[in-house]
Amino acid sequence: MRFLIQSFLVFFIFSSPMNSQIFFSEYAEGSSYNKYLEIYNYSDETVNLYPDFVLASCTNGCLDGNNFFINEFQEGSSIDPGEVYVIAATQADPVILNQADSTFQYCCGNGDDAYAIMLSGSVGEFFDSDNAIDIIGNEDTWQEGVGWDVAGVEEATENYTLVRKSFVLSGNQGNWSMSSGTNAENSEWLVLEIDDWSNIGFHDYDNSSNSILGCMCEAASNYMDTATIDDGSCVVDGGCSDPLALNYSGDLCLSAEFTNEDCDYTTTNMSGCLDEAACNYFDFDYQITAGNMTIAIVDISNLIYGDMVGVFYLDENEFISCGGSVVFEDDQMALAAWSDDAGTLSIDGFEAGDQFIFLLLRDNVVYETMVTLNNLAPFNNTYLANGFGQITSLSIGDEFLQDCINPPLGYDCDGNSIDLSDNVLERYIVRTLDILGRTIMDKTDKNLQIMIFNDGSVEKKHVLSH
Repeated sequence: MRFLIQSFLVFFIFSSPMNSQIFFSEYAEGSSYNKYLEIYNYSDETVNLYPDFVLASCTNGCLDGNNFFINEFQEGSSIDPGEVYVIAATQADPVILNQADSTFQYCCGNGDDAYAIMLSGSVGEFFDSDNAIDIIGNEDTWQEGVGWDVAGVEEATENYTLVRKSFVLSGNQGNWSMSSGTNAENSEWLVLEIDDWSNIGFHDYDNSSNSILGCMCEAASNYMDTATIDDGSCVVDGGCSDPLALNYSGDLCLSAEFTNEDCDYTTTNMSGCLDEAACNYFDFDYQITAGNMTIAIVDISNLIYGDMVGVFYLDENEFISCGGSVVFEDDQMALAAWSDDAGTLSIDGFEAGDQFIFLLLRDNVVYETMVTLNNLAPFNNTYLANGFGQITSLSIGDEFLQDCINPPLGYDCDGNSIDLSDNVLERYIVRTLDILGRTIMDKTDKNLQIMIFNDGSVEKKHVLSH
């Protein structure tokens, strides 16, 4: 059987020349009601906040679609080139209110609430960071009462002031993990102490005088080789947005709109069989080795109680083999994908960089799956020992198509000859099917069974309940 090895990464960014002209330049979650958000316009034209943009917020994790708010800007609100727009809590300190362009009572969260600038026409029904021009916080990693880390400072979105560094040229397009960073060097933010408002009302921006907005994606039909800041207007016809594809269009195309997308992937021949007599027999049992990678399954909407999800790798014969499995019990779950044991000659687990094959066992029938793997830090979409993976979408595909490979008569699967003199006349079952041609793994099933023997003969029998 021939499989397509692929991580299904979904990229959809609303494309508009306006979607990169503004971003969050400052955020304060201070004592009492001393909270504000500051938005900076780094373009050379006036930006109309109303009606073109909204401030979307996700409070308390937006659980089950609740607590998702679309905060419209006041009619007539705009930002001149190089200027800022400050939104503050109604009861904030006078120092903040003197700089505020607008206020509302519940601005701006309690440190565990995500805020995003979005185009008015691309908000969607639920809070979705993929629709964000710029975002603070990550709804997918929300924990009640716990702020997000920034620049290596724990829970820096709570009881701190954050100032965007001057070298940052545009919004993070919903990628908070990239923006927040893991230390002071790779973060886009400076972390100041609580109630430090020394930067409110202005923003230092390195390239304000030399910026040229345009499409910077070379694969786009409207590529602009003189552009210094990508304005999100790129349109790529026939390209590919998936970094795992052979014809990936490149990092400068992340904000592009892709039409007629056509990704090419590495393919490989591999096979698997549910018949224990086959050389490529597989099941959902796995070997525990010295290392593993934890893969959380976030989307459980298509699973039913008792489903077994397994993650598979290719052995040295390109046969699939189980590297970890878990049974669904109506709750969030994770499985361990186990590493190859370097002390053995055979491949008995995952190696660094291996891609994953996910199969599902339901009612003794094996199904293929279609998954979306998170590729944003701290997650990996290929194997990394002691790393973390996250399946954000899992759906059930077709029944797994077997491709059984049996050894020649008189030999075992390793090519060793075997003596058939004592059992040449022995007749045994090599496969049991149901009426639909599916392999029956539980021979006690109460139904019609079709038994295929090693001599090519076929028998049918009914197994009845008594």
